[in-house]
Amino acid sequence: MRRKPEPFSETRIWHWGLAVFLVLMLVACGTAAEQPGAPAAAEPVSAPAEAPAQPTPVAQAESAPAPVDTTGAKDSITIVMPAEPGSVDPWDPNCNATLDTAVCNEIVNEPFTWITSDNFELVPLSGIESWSQVDEDTWHFTLRQGVKFHNGEPWNATAAKAAVDQNGDVNNSSQSYTYHGPISGTVVDDYTLEVNCEVACPILPRGMIFSRMQAPEWYASASSTDRGRTVIGIGPYKLIEWRPGIDIQMEAYDEYVPNPDTSIVDGQAPNIKYLTNVWRGEEVVRASMIQAGEAEWAADIGFDKKDQVPQFRQSGTSEVYALVPDTMWHPELKKQKVREAVNLAIDCQTITDALLDGIPCWGNISPSGTVGLTERNSAPYPYDPDRARELLEEAGYDPANEITLYTRSGRCCRDPEFQEAVLNYLREVGITADLQIVERTRSKEITSSGCGRFKDEESYIGVWDCAQRDPPGPNFNTSHMSTTATSNEMLDTEVQANRRVGCLHTSSFACYPEIWEKFLVAKATPPGDLRQERMGEIADFIHDQHIFIPFVEVQLVYGMSANLVWEPLYAPRLRANTMRFTQ
Repeated sequence: MRRKPEPFSETRIWHWGLAVFLVLMLVACGTAAEQPGAPAAAEPVSAPAEAPAQPTPVAQAESAPAPVDTTGAKDSITIVMPAEPGSVDPWDPNCNATLDTAVCNEIVNEPFTWITSDNFELVPLSGIESWSQVDEDTWHFTLRQGVKFHNGEPWNATAAKAAVDQNGDVNNSSQSYTYHGPISGTVVDDYTLEVNCEVACPILPRGMIFSRMQAPEWYASASSTDRGRTVIGIGPYKLIEWRPGIDIQMEAYDEYVPNPDTSIVDGQAPNIKYLTNVWRGEEVVRASMIQAGEAEWAADIGFDKKDQVPQFRQSGTSEVYALVPDTMWHPELKKQKVREAVNLAIDCQTITDALLDGIPCWGNISPSGTVGLTERNSAPYPYDPDRARELLEEAGYDPANEITLYTRSGRCCRDPEFQEAVLNYLREVGITADLQIVERTRSKEITSSGCGRFKDEESYIGVWDCAQRDPPGPNFNTSHMSTTATSNEMLDTEVQANRRVGCLHTSSFACYPEIWEKFLVAKATPPGDLRQERMGEIADFIHDQHIFIPFVEVQLVYGMSANLVWEPLYAPRLRANTMRFTQ
């Protein structure tokens, strides 16, 4: 018999305990925060779809930055990240979508396509000039001439094909694969690449925002160690040296070819010559480094450190912090009314008021501005503990079936404190629950033991009977509920319909055959009102069936020196070439 751990005992430490105490006092007193209003509606689309909920654009210049006299300005900058990257190999899964790995993502390298933060348009940067659709499953990409990798290798259709083939192969664990699925390249001529999709791909260029390239000749001859420690890209900076445990040194790439359209700010040449990337795990340390002048830019210093730095910028991330319930194998969470009760039992806004500077709560797994979202299907759930108790009774809830909340300390949004408050709200309405804080490897086992583990079994394909099978490895058990701060930078419900409500992804615990079939149709639908309507059906299902327990759209606070000019993106990514000093 499994010994029940004492919930949260290892994390009851003073520096955050007071905040949790305040939240719990509010629970005990029955004080519910006023729920935020629904997101503002955008311009209407054709019936029957509702107007999609729109994002609040992050401040970013719509044209080239106003001239600034930089005579005598600093020519070097130190940026401090939360962690050292696990690898700078753009084709290694450890080079993911976090700020920690900006070196291999957007600083030394760059992707095929880019989404701007001012109007969320899809634009090219340096290596790509344009693209066009040939037929439903084929696109042509025109490459920009004169671009070279940092080691002098030419950027041409052969190099681009190597990148597309790498990112489009499911066996390579490419982060990009999630966004576009199986694709391959065909060289048309030196500067034209044909990209072929296995199925219809009407929004392929939007799915290539994580498709990264590398110097193919160097990569083929490099050892695995060299690949992990060096990146030869085409980005605005080149890597000079990575000193493990100390820093990463970079220098502006003098032969970087900017996008000639100067309104595309993220595609311009760098302003600062030398860049040093360091890392510190604690928010307070990162903020202190800005105060002391040891760094000029810091990632995620926390809401309560805003007044401790010369400048700060607060921005969205395209991520939603949420709990992912196991709707397939947990005897209670597979019941819709139990999941609804969980949502209604939590006073989300009171928690965020106490812990996250009062940022508004959210009602879906994708961020605002996502195709398929509407004002209704992204509205936060109300706090109604009385109705939660009624739903539990109607569902025949069995308190013997404990629900465990799994989280990782430091992952996002003051996880331990937040989930301690959630735990107490659940217990308040009679749900038997506990909280376990697990390390990264164990968390990965729990969160990657979903329905996609069956994708190679012929008896599964087309039947999608995930819930009728025993839970797969590496967990071999129900995942209960686990925290995520899942990203949707593509801003289309396709991403989460495939990843979190799909039948073929290992992180999906919500395979519903009828929704999966709707997704396959919606995915093949070109951009426009019909795509919004079809993706909206899936987003409606997610919201109305309480497939997730969403909390907030994640926001980060960046610390800056007084003389630094920089504006954040809509996502946690860093184009260091947009930074400049005034003196």
